[in-house]
Amino acid sequence: MPIHKRRYSKAFTGQAGRGSRLWLFDLDNTLHDASWRLMKEINRRMTLYIQARLSLDEAQASALRTRYWKRYGATLLGLVAHHGVDAADFLEKTHPIETLDNYFLPNPGLARRLAAVKGERWLITNAPRAYAQEVVKRLGLQHFFHAAIHIDEMRIHGRLRPKPSPLLWARIRQWSRSTQGRLAPHGRERMFVDDSDTNLRSAHRKGLHTVRFKGSQSHARLGWRLGRPFSARRPSFVRHQVNSWSTLVRRIGPPQSL
Repeated sequence: MPIHKRRYSKAFTGQAGRGSRLWLFDLDNTLHDASWRLMKEINRRMTLYIQARLSLDEAQASALRTRYWKRYGATLLGLVAHHGVDAADFLEKTHPIETLDNYFLPNPGLARRLAAVKGERWLITNAPRAYAQEVVKRLGLQHFFHAAIHIDEMRIHGRLRPKPSPLLWARIRQWSRSTQGRLAPHGRERMFVDDSDTNLRSAHRKGLHTVRFKGSQSHARLGWRLGRPFSARRPSFVRHQVNSWSTLVRRIGPPQSL
């Protein structure tokens, strides 16, 4: 099944012309702070799922979850490749939807702050569609994105290829058209905003302009443990590093100014 370009809303917040940027936004720990409670709950559910499926104790299941995440960029890929796990079943049982409010940290005013981001805007997340739509709704961004690509749509040649797969970036380049359906200019800037160095590195290698967002509490704790400001450690594969959306808008000027 090919990757689908999905519109979140018919009411766009602006027209994305031929010369505009294409923005690719991550979801968890980028548009909202999932490190507060939500990611812990997802990891807990993943560990329980692995325990039940593979008959492991908690420590073994947690170690396997972490090992597959580090190796593949997504725990699910390791479970599918080595244990034949059904992807849809795993995603449904590990991402809270009915109880999402128990773990979700609101971000009031986010839609207002992001209104200054001009261009065509896509959501690209390794989270499943149903979960992502609920998070986006709570963030007030239902009308912000022109399209969304969830892990459900990240199948290429019949296999899941989520971030940081190079094949995914190649496919996204093919799909990056304007909202009018015309091919975008050859030199169109594709801005990828994410918190994961693994994802940013792979995107950089494929020619995307990378923006590392470090606004979550997990990033703040990382900087504290290392004893120096997180902003002082911008790697070569990160073009811009910001800790707030107002900084993003202020620092990154009009297209072709980078």
